[in-house]
Amino acid sequence: MFTESPEEFINNSSIGIHAVSPDGIIIYANVCELESLGYTKSEYVGHHVSEFQLDESCLSDMMRRLGDLEMLKNYPARVQGKTGIKYIIYNSSVYEENGEFLHTRCYGTEVDEVIYDVFLNHFDFSK
Repeated sequence: MFTESPEEFINNSSIGIHAVSPDGIIIYANVCELESLGYTKSEYVGHHVSEFQLDESCLSDMMRRLGDLEMLKNYPARVQGKTGIKYIIYNSSVYEENGEFLHTRCYGTEVDEVIYDVFLNHFDFSK
């Protein structure tokens, strides 16, 4: 029997979860996401993802794919944490209604740089 509320389950998950609007504004981040990056809710939620994504081409590609309602699987990204660079592997999809992009569903796992490099070297950015 599942007794925890879905909100508590998501907010206290052991994986970073955030949602981004179609125009790139972070509209939600769970506790793990905030702790992993070292930001408070007010330092992160409500801000544009470009403030944290270190590679402009990576961010443009991610948003283009998500804008096309494509699912991202094992997508490597470098993110500016409060105390330094974080290497994140993202899995994301879009919540949409009638073909309209309403927000992302992003799940991020922090990895060591060497693991990030493996994902980066095997990722196909041409899709």
